[in-house]
Amino acid sequence: MTYGLSTDRGLGAWRVGWSYGPLASAVYDLDKPIGRSFGDLEYYERSLAGLSGRILEPAVGTGRVLIPLLESGHDVEGFDVSADMLEVCRRRCRERGLDPPLRQADMTTFVEPGAFAAVILPAGSIALLDGRDATVQALRRFRECLQPSGTLLVDVPPGRLLTETEPMRHWRRDDFVWTLQTQHVEHDPVSNGTTRWLRYEKWHDGALVATELQLFRLQHWSVAEFEFLLVEAGFTDVSATADYRESTLPGVASDVWTFHASTP
Repeated sequence: MTYGLSTDRGLGAWRVGWSYGPLASAVYDLDKPIGRSFGDLEYYERSLAGLSGRILEPAVGTGRVLIPLLESGHDVEGFDVSADMLEVCRRRCRERGLDPPLRQADMTTFVEPGAFAAVILPAGSIALLDGRDATVQALRRFRECLQPSGTLLVDVPPGRLLTETEPMRHWRRDDFVWTLQTQHVEHDPVSNGTTRWLRYEKWHDGALVATELQLFRLQHWSVAEFEFLLVEAGFTDVSATADYRESTLPGVASDVWTFHASTP
């Protein structure tokens, strides 16, 4: 779960929300533009090859994965809790002449029973859910959305304790500069979650025009824990690969684990 506070100096008002706000969404679009791959686009293409039927991407974000899958001929739709992320996604789709179904919804509550051949969650978005109960609830909703023998593909980031302050990052577009700074990182050993404050700022001609502060929490799981959650949610044939290589098993040095599961 994320919690954001933002202000625009021209408006003089604070925006409060539990998701990616306008600056966070803009920075995500700048940092991870449509089609940028970390090996995941090719991996998901291979995993979905030959599949027919609708594909659902919860936490679709700006469409980095959804749009290339649409352009390769898949029938993909998505939802996101963030209206600002969806606004970017819709704009990027329109630029390419695409008009997929996109909704504002929550992973723990959205369900369209038996409607999809596959549900995919790339980029570790499952870790944004706050704790065990919310994660199991979302996985159960995904199972309900799937047809019999449907496919679930979900990326899980391995947990690593990083408490050092990260250097400020920046991006330029037109006459604006966006900056991102991690203000603080803490780890809760009981829940195995990390929390960090992310400060987004937008600048023009050396003047700050907008700022946004995001409380960003990630929930971490071991391989065995997440496999158990999938079984508890009603999935079968659970397996996992690492780093977007079909022949690589998860390990302590892995950058990402991808879990495959099916509905009965």
